[in-house]
Amino acid sequence: MNRYQTEKMNMYKKMLIFFASFLNKTVWATFKRLTDEIAKFEKLNTPLSNYVRQHHTDIKGITTSKKNAFTTMIILVVKKAKKAYVWAVDTDNDNLAQTFDVQKSDFLKISEYKAYIIVKNIRDTISANIDSMESVKLTVADVKDLNEAIKAYESNIDTAVTAKSQKTEGSIAMEDLLHPMDKNLDLIDNLMVSSYSNSHPDMVKEYFLNQNIDKLPTHQSGVSAVISDAVTGARLKGAMLTINSKTAKSDLEGLAEIIKMKPGIYLGKVSHVNYATQDVWLVIERGKITEIRVKMVK
Repeated sequence: MNRYQTEKMNMYKKMLIFFASFLNKTVWATFKRLTDEIAKFEKLNTPLSNYVRQHHTDIKGITTSKKNAFTTMIILVVKKAKKAYVWAVDTDNDNLAQTFDVQKSDFLKISEYKAYIIVKNIRDTISANIDSMESVKLTVADVKDLNEAIKAYESNIDTAVTAKSQKTEGSIAMEDLLHPMDKNLDLIDNLMVSSYSNSHPDMVKEYFLNQNIDKLPTHQSGVSAVISDAVTGARLKGAMLTINSKTAKSDLEGLAEIIKMKPGIYLGKVSHVNYATQDVWLVIERGKITEIRVKMVK
């Protein structure tokens, strides 16, 4: 959740407190159109709170579990492969010797997906020749151990993917809900001011004070960009934000940030595979994070 969203949530909380005040409610109690709009705002806050909790889902533990399952799988397959390598040498099978000639460090130099494919290939090759590997003390039980380690890793992959997906969905749904809520408040503004600015000026003043967005304190200057597809509205992961020599890639939520920038006017670029590169002019102020939205066109 970026700074703008956090500041907006804080403002909504203040508005809910204002609307819940007994003294305030008695003023507009008979104004059905206004009470309906306030009720709508309060109702929209319920799914918003759920989306915020979904966005803040802690996936650190899930990621750690996946990493541990991956490490366990690699350590086990290397142990089995070492024995299988000796068997391949004994049987003069150079191709299989090459398949089994692996070290733990080999798997750490490549992506998890590639490592996962290699592990399954080693498991399948051992399984296909297990009946003749008794000399190096490899048995069906060893294949079973490999299967269980691979399944444990696969299970953690599914859990991690689901958790990240839910976190992203919560972030997008939260952002999408801000627009109707702002429109909702705009209608309340018109009804509140036109009806009570003369008869209840202090209440209207309090209303606008609560609606003011309090900026979060910061000691850094920079830019926060929300990058999406101009047609579908889908957030774009992997978009590159470039300002002078500094770069940042957008995450799963389409957010890219560059901080520790000197105040000034900058011409930045946003690029992504299969999308037209966009130029963006930025005004960076001291101690503030400039927020921009970039909609990419294919």
